[in-house]
Amino acid sequence: MKLWFRINGLEFCSWFIVWKYLMKAFKQIGVEVYDSPFNAPVDVSEYIELHWGDPQFWNWSGKDVRLRAGYALSEHRSLLHPEKSIPNLQKCQVLICPCQSAAQAYYEAPLDMPIEIAPFGIDEEDMTYHERDWNDKFKFLLIGVAQFRKGTWLAVEAFRKAFGDSDEAQLTVASFVNSPMFERLKADYAKYPNIKFYGKATDVKEYYLAHHVLVSPHLSEGWSLTIPEAMATGMPCIVARCSAPREYFASSFGWWSEMSEDYAPVDQCLPGVKGSWRLPSVESLAEKMKYAADHREECKEKGNQASEYARAQLTWEQSARTIADILEEYL
Repeated sequence: MKLWFRINGLEFCSWFIVWKYLMKAFKQIGVEVYDSPFNAPVDVSEYIELHWGDPQFWNWSGKDVRLRAGYALSEHRSLLHPEKSIPNLQKCQVLICPCQSAAQAYYEAPLDMPIEIAPFGIDEEDMTYHERDWNDKFKFLLIGVAQFRKGTWLAVEAFRKAFGDSDEAQLTVASFVNSPMFERLKADYAKYPNIKFYGKATDVKEYYLAHHVLVSPHLSEGWSLTIPEAMATGMPCIVARCSAPREYFASSFGWWSEMSEDYAPVDQCLPGVKGSWRLPSVESLAEKMKYAADHREECKEKGNQASEYARAQLTWEQSARTIADILEEYL
């Protein structure tokens, strides 16, 4: 199989991270991958053109390739900029999504191609198991872009509710970019020594290894790279009981944070998109944080199970094989 694996740009973001890991995994399983996502191979008619990323930015070559396929996700049931996304999607002969939750918007869009599922993964060589000191100060990690959809402010509120000014626990908020929410939270909670803020975070593995429990109070996820990565290193997780993680996370790997009866407009994160997202319960988040800190042996056991599962079932090599099998089927 020859694959022209395309992406719109190579700036550092979650789209690029997925592309980079899959490029490596495709080569590991013996797929011949053309190295440039932008310039077509000379013998392009022998290649499958696979476009990954936000469909509104897909730029199909228009050349006579063997197969045109798309790999995409969505964090809401309505697509962002459908006037651009849908015409690009309609050029696919098969569309692949990482999970059923991420595919929902495409199932309900005017698209007639088959939609298949191929989960994301973790890098086994990078995200190795780490033996933590469970007797050390208990540290929670909230990592990713600090924003509305991620529920970042909810985790900070929950930590304050659970621990107040106590030094028995610490919350780290590590944001990949210094977003407006990150700057507001940093200013509002700067006086609390048990809450640490780190902007422009890049080496995610170092954050995983320095903490005990990952917190993900998301309102919606198309997948979430950080949850399975943290699991792979032996971290139990506290995860909002909604969207994509429902398909790969379980209470044996940590704890579900229950949802509240409060809803918020989607357009606070996705401008122009109607609808609402349900908010995770601050009370439930606080309760699970306090329970985790008080039950360290249980945390360790859940982290062990999480690592075994992630490293056995959620790898980029498995992702690449699943995608390759799907593409082979539709040639």
